[in-house]
Amino acid sequence: MTAPLSAGPAPGPGPDDLLVDPSTVEEARRELIPRYGAASWRITFASANPSVGTADLHWDTFPDALREQLRHAGWVLLKFPVPDHLLNGSTRMRGHLSALRNHHTLIHWRCFAHWLDRRGITELAQVSESVLGDYSIHLVKERRLHRNTVASILGGLTRLHAHAPLLPESARIRQPPWETEGVDDYLPAATPTGENASEAINPATMGPLLVWALRFVEMFATDILAADAQAARLRAATAAAASDQRSRAAVAAYLADLEARGLPLPAHNRTGTVWAAKTYIAAITGAPLGVVSYALRAPRWRQYLAENPGPCPLDVPITATVDGQKWIDGIDFHDVAGLVQHLDTAAFIVIAYLTGMRPSEVLGLQAGCCPDPPARQGGTRRHLIRARVFKTAYDEDGNHLSAGEIRCAPWVAVPQVVTAIRLREARVDATGLLFAGDPTNQRPGGRAASYATLSRRIEQFVAWVNTHHGEDAIPADPHGNIGTRRFRRTLAWHIARRPGGLVALAVQYGHLRTIISEGYAGRQREGIHDILDLETARAVAEHLSDVEESLADGGKVSGPAARRLILAAHEQHRRFGGMVLNQRQAKALLSDPALTVFHNPEAYLSCNYDPAQAQCNPENLASQRKRPTTPSLDRCRPSCANIARTDSDASQLRERAQHIRYQADTALTPEPIAERLRHHARELIEIADRHERTRLGDKEPS
Repeated sequence: MTAPLSAGPAPGPGPDDLLVDPSTVEEARRELIPRYGAASWRITFASANPSVGTADLHWDTFPDALREQLRHAGWVLLKFPVPDHLLNGSTRMRGHLSALRNHHTLIHWRCFAHWLDRRGITELAQVSESVLGDYSIHLVKERRLHRNTVASILGGLTRLHAHAPLLPESARIRQPPWETEGVDDYLPAATPTGENASEAINPATMGPLLVWALRFVEMFATDILAADAQAARLRAATAAAASDQRSRAAVAAYLADLEARGLPLPAHNRTGTVWAAKTYIAAITGAPLGVVSYALRAPRWRQYLAENPGPCPLDVPITATVDGQKWIDGIDFHDVAGLVQHLDTAAFIVIAYLTGMRPSEVLGLQAGCCPDPPARQGGTRRHLIRARVFKTAYDEDGNHLSAGEIRCAPWVAVPQVVTAIRLREARVDATGLLFAGDPTNQRPGGRAASYATLSRRIEQFVAWVNTHHGEDAIPADPHGNIGTRRFRRTLAWHIARRPGGLVALAVQYGHLRTIISEGYAGRQREGIHDILDLETARAVAEHLSDVEESLADGGKVSGPAARRLILAAHEQHRRFGGMVLNQRQAKALLSDPALTVFHNPEAYLSCNYDPAQAQCNPENLASQRKRPTTPSLDRCRPSCANIARTDSDASQLRERAQHIRYQADTALTPEPIAERLRHHARELIEIADRHERTRLGDKEPS
């Protein structure tokens, strides 16, 4: 789509001319190239990213006086790169933007045009530096937009100025003042933004959600796919049936038998109205659909349907169970499509959450992305996912690659993810995408399901579980809909804060962190590492802040590393104040050995991690290999020199001991098990008592 930069203004094309040369666009998408004078432009016409949907720009929404100037500027934006001398300067710009960024830029220009129109400005040439400065104040003070949004809008105006040499003089704005004075003074105060500021999915929601997604993928899939295959055979049999006297007689005999035995007429409820299940009846009688439809028009059968509607059960045995009970009594012919959709949604949840991929990368996955690894002698076979990265894909000239590029560091797939991928690979369509969009609405080149579609399907998945298994429901998340973009942050949150627990009773977080680290060993740090480090640093800072507050209130600490924990709490408060807002601060905290304190709520302790003394990785003590930078908190040892406990930990130990004693004293608990429980409770009480005897205060000598 790149055109050479000409000297002087570029004359605009005629109304019927295409926006770009068709030879610069893939053949499958050439029919989508808009005409220059069209009422609407589909800005994403050339995007090869399967997760990018349609994005239209309607020119009648621009103010009359500025519409044609901005139409010309929009054509230049799409056709020509930013001049090289600007790319090589201090301004952070790329030659071409992605399709969606182009759309956002044009939308920002439209908002700017309406603001100018209200001020009586009818030509872009009338936009001075002071006008641009006033607009930045309008964005910050009046519209109260977030910092990143304002930066994006101002960047779009910088790009409009950058293209000035190619525009008529009447359409050239002055150089924005933030390009000479620095943009920071024109932006709101810095706050955490982006995916790092998105709320993690509440553990009470994420746990059951993942449990049910894994159940669908690992347990229910066999039953659902068997039902889908049978439903397909029934539909095929209906299509092949012949309309003759025998088929008409078969339908009449079937209906008469139902009436004679008082059996319900197969039906389904669609939009609140009960309809006869014509396809189902046609399939089981061997008649074509037309014969069944004709027979059911009779008032006799209409009345019978109204009084005796019934299900359309498939002859598929239910093999999977939940807590010893069948997960579903039977599968209805008309429920198959919904269950298949829920299975696909479950596969998306499992892949997105247990890898940490961005949604665009999951939606860009194709069949064959996760081949079986070659056998390794004496080692574990790791499945790697070769995914495309879109957000940071640029060519050597800095132009965005809409088709993305294979990332250098592949994602590591735990077995549950491999299972989900194999399920989808067995049913891909002609696009080869694991999560293709609606085949009846496919655009040239193939597109994946949209974010909005997947978000809606996740809510439908939750609703199905809560309707059919209310006793084991998925609670609502307090921050609203789950969506598609929060899984990545949630994974990092759980790994950092629940390292000794289980991922929804199925995958250990500590184990998953190890797998992720192994998969990226010796490679560039991309993927989920940055957000994982940030979340880990936040967890450390918040825990040390809690310890510091407890010490200030007279709380005490015990254990071999008690004094180290006290010093770390004070140092963290001095340097970070209990808050880690960005990657720079996270790196500073995690690189300081004195501050690497990890709370382990499962073991009721803090690990003041010193790899040279750590007993959680004993094999590292006897070797010269580089020791891990984080502990394996699922393998804490009571005699480790890195342990410290607070008063809160000791209190929780006593509460846990009391709960275990209650279990032991329950009449249904067998005596051998009860005795083991009592012994464990005594051990916990002894640890709590030892804390009381040996604890240190803030000012006490060690």
